[in-house]
Amino acid sequence: MITPADSHDQLSRWRPVILLAGPALHALLFFAAPASLATEARHVLGIVAWMATWWLFEPVPLLATSLLPLALLPLTGAASMRDAAAPYGNDIVFLFLGGFLLAAALERWNAHQRIAYALVSAVGFTTRRIVFGVMLATALISMWISNTATAAMMYPIALAVGGMFADDTGGAETRTALMLGVAYAASIGGMSTLLGTPPNLVLAGASQELLGREVGFVPFMMIGLPIAAILLPLCWAMLVFVLHRGAASPGHGARELLRERRAALGRLRGGEAVTLVVFACTAVAWVMRQPKQFGSVVVPGITSFAPRVSDAAIAIGGAVMLFVLSARDTNGARRPLLVWSEARQIPWDVLFLFGGGLSLAAAMEATGLAAWIGESMTGLAGFPSIVIYAGLAVIVLVLSELASNTAVATMAMPIAATLAVAVDQPPIVLMLVAAFAASTGFALPVATPPNTIVFGSGHVTVRQMARAGVLLDLLGIIVIVLLVSLLAPLVLG
Repeated sequence: MITPADSHDQLSRWRPVILLAGPALHALLFFAAPASLATEARHVLGIVAWMATWWLFEPVPLLATSLLPLALLPLTGAASMRDAAAPYGNDIVFLFLGGFLLAAALERWNAHQRIAYALVSAVGFTTRRIVFGVMLATALISMWISNTATAAMMYPIALAVGGMFADDTGGAETRTALMLGVAYAASIGGMSTLLGTPPNLVLAGASQELLGREVGFVPFMMIGLPIAAILLPLCWAMLVFVLHRGAASPGHGARELLRERRAALGRLRGGEAVTLVVFACTAVAWVMRQPKQFGSVVVPGITSFAPRVSDAAIAIGGAVMLFVLSARDTNGARRPLLVWSEARQIPWDVLFLFGGGLSLAAAMEATGLAAWIGESMTGLAGFPSIVIYAGLAVIVLVLSELASNTAVATMAMPIAATLAVAVDQPPIVLMLVAAFAASTGFALPVATPPNTIVFGSGHVTVRQMARAGVLLDLLGIIVIVLLVSLLAPLVLG
């Protein structure tokens, strides 16, 4: 059996080759590109290949690769340092920063565990209901907290619940369904909101950078939430009715275990209560930022009084309040809701990954490379739009099985935008398809961190994950393509 550790060892042996492949591809494409293409555009084409290679195989950390535009674009004359650095300060980066800090506070005060236990207990204690309850709790938490953190938090809960089943074939089937359910629900739930997973924010940033249009929190949720709401039950039904039908019946231990864990959290008070209030106020502000029209009645929004307030400004405002407000912890000591030693643990590399991708996309646009790529794709214009959407989704899906979904989404955005122009389709629609497809990749243990986490439990084999993951990948592509093509024109115009 191939483990993630074996894969890492194999990559280490090839690291020198991969490191050299990046600059070698830059040189090759620079000289192989048509002479009609501007020198700066040929350099950017080579830099795209260089960064794509390093992003896919990670011979250096993703953050290091994401900083390459700051060095290479000015060096090659493709952009000034000011222009190369500006996208790193895109307000979408700060939206995710605020979301990361809010998530860190929820984890610090164990608010996410209280939500998970309550949801699992509410759904019921038959085998199939338990699996659905765990998946529902995972998906709802993943809407607001990173997929990786959600899977890491729900994984021991699912293990503990799975331990209540007999150590026989039926019990093993149930534990496998629980483990796969946690991994898949973490990725599916992340599709629902802009904060749910990095590819969503990559889309929002690229839309601002390439199209000059904002994708707000609520409009995105009106597309992402229906996708997740359909895909999650389909995933659950596939696990418990098709792949793992021989599930065991739970004993009374599962109910008692969850009751004990909920009781151990105590009543809602102190820092946990205040953190939930800050989070709820931030979420309401996101929803109420824009005015809402109900027939002839218009409900004013925040922008009715402060027109320049953005989702990012709301996120940062909520995050700052975490450092300002204080409450008592379980020991009775008063402390801020979040301190810097806790805040600095957030994934800063993801923020720089956004910046690097946006900087590269801006250079492609400014040098004319994006237009040239679009012109080369005009031959696809004769295909039906649904075929083009599906083809793009499959390509992104395959890449996301092998590489970071954030890196894949970052590379896919400018390609999707230029492809849309070439085939006379709305660019935002193809960019949405690519973003959601990047959040799939359910078949391999190394495809996403949630997959890797549950694979380490020992209750899931590569074959089991691949069998379930391929089926879910196919379902995901169908749901994504159909719903994006139907909802995006209605929601985004």
